[in-house]
Amino acid sequence: MGSDPTPPDLQEGVRSGILAAIKRDVDLRGGRTAGRLVAAGLIGVVGAIGATLLVADHPFGHHPPWHFAVFASIWAGLLVVSLSIVFLGIRTPSLPLAHAACVGILGLGLAGICGAACPDQHFLRWWSATGVGGDLAARGGLALSALCFGGLASLFFGAVAAVVALGGRLRPAVRPLLPAAMLLLLLAPGVVLQSVGTSWGVFAGWFLGTAGGAYVGVAGGIRLRSLLSAR
Repeated sequence: MGSDPTPPDLQEGVRSGILAAIKRDVDLRGGRTAGRLVAAGLIGVVGAIGATLLVADHPFGHHPPWHFAVFASIWAGLLVVSLSIVFLGIRTPSLPLAHAACVGILGLGLAGICGAACPDQHFLRWWSATGVGGDLAARGGLALSALCFGGLASLFFGAVAAVVALGGRLRPAVRPLLPAAMLLLLLAPGVVLQSVGTSWGVFAGWFLGTAGGAYVGVAGGIRLRSLLSAR
């Protein structure tokens, strides 16, 4: 016996349902893509402004002529890669790269704003003139003072960037190491630039302080975001 033919109405219903589902999926993907493009553009503007502000008023008289071009190119390349990661939503089950890149870019923007507000564009010189920075330099040397400055600054940048970037999208799998590493990567050119003319010890202290502060700040931001989301 042959099987009964499928009623035409049922065939048309299945066909219409499939086409509607495909159209809806295309519309959703288009909307998500447009949203990501706008978000990536806004985040990129923040990072680009931050990198520009960090060097806009910096006195380059003691730098070789090629320093500005090299550091600007490095920052531009890092921002392009970071924005690509954010826009494409690149991630693996264990590596939320897009979230990490977003934290790094926002932290760089915040660093630029704070750098522009600093009275002295040689940040370590300004820090050493403060009571805390001067006391640390007198007691333990300029390297210790640089370590503490880098740690305190990046702790603030990392905490604020983590709270903002991970708002509403936090997952238990997010760990502070990767976002902190992205923040350190984007801040590193500024640390190197500002360390020109100092000693290797000062550079090492500043870099290590920035790395430690970024980790602690991002971890604190993730914890704070979890507490806020739980309410």
